Amino acid sequence: MFENLIVLAARSGFSSWLPMILIYAVLIGGMFWWTSRRRKQMAQRQEEMHNGLVKGASVVTIGGLHGIVDSVDNDKKIVTLDVEGVFLPFDLRAIAKIGPVASSTDTKITADVKKPDEEDKDTDKEK
Repeated sequence: MFENLIVLAARSGFSSWLPMILIYAVLIGGMFWWTSRRRKQMAQRQEEMHNGLVKGASVVTIGGLHGIVDSVDNDKKIVTLDVEGVFLPFDLRAIAKIGPVASSTDTKITADVKKPDEEDKDTDKEK
């Protein structure tokens, strides 16, 4: 069946390349449209994410730095992050992820500290 189509296309000469060019033009045009649409959607999502940026939100930069938003300047497109007491300015585009707003009542446990009474009990058990 396909052999007959190939033979017919070869006999027709001039008109055989026209459908091929149209198929390629439609495919290339479709790829350009699809990629531009995806790019526009990604830019819109990123813009919505940046507009939702508020003071106190925990964020991650594109470099992997975790911090808490101290201030946002939408005119200059700069966000200042509080990273363990160090205030660092970043370009707004450098924010990759936005987490929940950190509350001031959250306590962080940095080490497992035992009371003096518990230490005595542990040493007694070892003996």
